[in-house]
Amino acid sequence: MSDHEGEPLEATLNETIKLLMTRTGHRQIDVATALGITRGSLSQRLLGNSGWRVNDLSPVAEFFGLTPGELLSGYAAIASAKRLPPKDGEGQTRI
Repeated sequence: MSDHEGEPLEATLNETIKLLMTRTGHRQIDVATALGITRGSLSQRLLGNSGWRVNDLSPVAEFFGLTPGELLSGYAAIASAKRLPPKDGEGQTRI
């Protein structure tokens, strides 16, 4: 089970996506585009005002280079498994 025992799965998902966005430097519009929704729709999901759809999990996970199961496991579990995506700017060559 995840470190978020007792916490609703959607809250864990929202927190995980927000932390992944912060780590990678991606904005809401980037994730929304990957999902094929508006930034406003993504914002409502991240705030908990609108629910996630099962079909959203694969594209979001793929966007961050994860599996849907990893995405649902929470940020701490992803970090423990050493599966976090690169930090913003990591691995990029500057000219």
